[in-house]
Amino acid sequence: MTAMVDVAFLLLIFFMSTTQFKPPEQVSVTLPESGSEIKVPATGLIVLTVNKQGEVFIGDESGATAAVPKGELNQAILNMRTRRPLAHIIVKGDRAADFGAISDVMDALQETETNRFNLMTEARADRGD
Repeated sequence: MTAMVDVAFLLLIFFMSTTQFKPPEQVSVTLPESGSEIKVPATGLIVLTVNKQGEVFIGDESGATAAVPKGELNQAILNMRTRRPLAHIIVKGDRAADFGAISDVMDALQETETNRFNLMTEARADRGD
C-alpha cells in the first residue's frame, strides 16, 4: 500500500511540475457580454486589443503584446500575418472603448484584406429574472 501511495504522489508531482499555465495578459480589458458559445482555439492566434483609451496592441496567444501607433496598424497586421499566415485573428475591445477605435481596427483589417476575424466577448451570465 505504501508503494502505491508513493507512485500516486510521484505522478501528481510530475504533472504539477510539467503543466504550463496561461500567462497573465499584459493588457487587461473588460469585454462586452454576448450569448455566443463559440470557443477560441488555444494556439495559432493573432490578438488585436483595444483598451479604454483607444490604444491598440497586437500580440499572440502567449500574452506578449506590443503597442501599435495609429498610423502603423496596417503594417503591424501585415507583418504579423506574414509571420503567422494560418493564425486566427481575434479583436478584443474594451467595453468602455469608443466605437471609433474599434472601427479603425476593423478598417485596418479590411484594408489589409483580412476579412476573417472574430470579436471576442464574455459569455453572458444567465439571469433568473
